[in-house]
Amino acid sequence: MRISNRILCAGVLLFTIGAGHPGGTIGQVEESESVAESMRRLSRQLLDAYGRKDVTAIKSFYAQEPDAIFFWERQMTYSWKQVESTIDSFVHHVAKVKLTTSDVRAGGSGATGWLAATFREEREDFDGKKTTTDGRWTLIAEKRDGRWVIVHEHASLPAPEQ
Repeated sequence: MRISNRILCAGVLLFTIGAGHPGGTIGQVEESESVAESMRRLSRQLLDAYGRKDVTAIKSFYAQEPDAIFFWERQMTYSWKQVESTIDSFVHHVAKVKLTTSDVRAGGSGATGWLAATFREEREDFDGKKTTTDGRWTLIAEKRDGRWVIVHEHASLPAPEQ
C-alpha cells in the first residue's frame, strides 16, 4: 500500500508528553478550561509539533488503539500501525511544514470533545519545491488519564484537478 506524504494531521492528523513543549503537557486537561478551549489548545499543540517535525510529540496526541480509524488524503486508515507509519513517512519526506487553521469550531462536554476547522498546509520538500494545500479538518478527542487524546480524525483535501 502506498502511503501518501501529504497528510495533515491531524489531522494525523496526530501528539511528546512533557513540560518542554508549548502549553505544558500535551493534551493535559485544564480544569479551568471549557471543552471547546481544550480542543483549540490541543489543535495548536498538534500543529506546532508538526511544524517542529517532532514525531514523538505528534504520535503522543493519539489514542494508540489497534483498531483506530482515521481518514487522511482520501484514504481510510484502520490501525494505529498505519497511522504511525503515515506520520513517519510524512515527517521524513518534508523539509519544512507550516499548518494554520481558520474558521475553527470546537465543543463537547464531559470526556468528549470535537474540533472542526479549515486548514492551510505550506510545505517545502527537500528539493526546495514549495506547495500550498487547503483542506478541512475534524477531530474527536476523549479525556483519558488526565489528558485529551485523539480517537478519530478526518482531513479532506480538494479533489485532484482533471
